[in-house]
Amino acid sequence: MRTKTVVAVFTLAALGATAVYADKGTKDADANNDGFVSLDEMKSAHSVRLEERFAKLDTNADGLLSTDEMAAAKEARRADRDKRRDGRRHGKRNPEKMFSKLDADGSGGLSLTELEGKRFSPDQDAFQAADTDRSGELDATEMQAMMKARRADRRGADKEQG
Repeated sequence: MRTKTVVAVFTLAALGATAVYADKGTKDADANNDGFVSLDEMKSAHSVRLEERFAKLDTNADGLLSTDEMAAAKEARRADRDKRRDGRRHGKRNPEKMFSKLDADGSGGLSLTELEGKRFSPDQDAFQAADTDRSGELDATEMQAMMKARRADRRGADKEQG
C-alpha cells in the first residue's frame, strides 16, 4: 500500500509539473514578475499545484491515496474525457451524427450541393462514382465507401511521393 502511495505521488508530481506550464503558463510560476522563472519559483509553483491535486484526490483527507480513491479519480477523468468528446468515439467523430448534420434537407441522403464547400467535398465524378444506386444522393453506406476510397487514394499518393 505504501508503495502505491509513493508511486501515485510521483505520478502526480510529473502530471502536476506539466499542468503548471500547460494550463497557466509561466505567468503563475513567475512569482516576482521579473519575466523569468527560477528553479525555486518552478518548484514552488509545482508544489502548490501538486498539493491541490493531491487534496482533490484524497477524498477522506487522511493524507494517503487509497486504491479506491485512485480508481474514483481515474473514473472521473474518463467521464470528463467522454463528456469532452461529445459523442465521438476514440477521438473520432460519430459518423451518424456527422451525416445528420450534413443532411441539411433531412432527406436521409447527401446531395452534391449539401457536400459543396465541406472539407471532404467530392468533385462531380467522385460523387457519381460513389452514388451506386444513381439516386442523386449518397446514403451513409455510399458516403462511407467514398471516404474510404479517398483515404486509400491519399495513402497511395503518399507512398509514391515518399
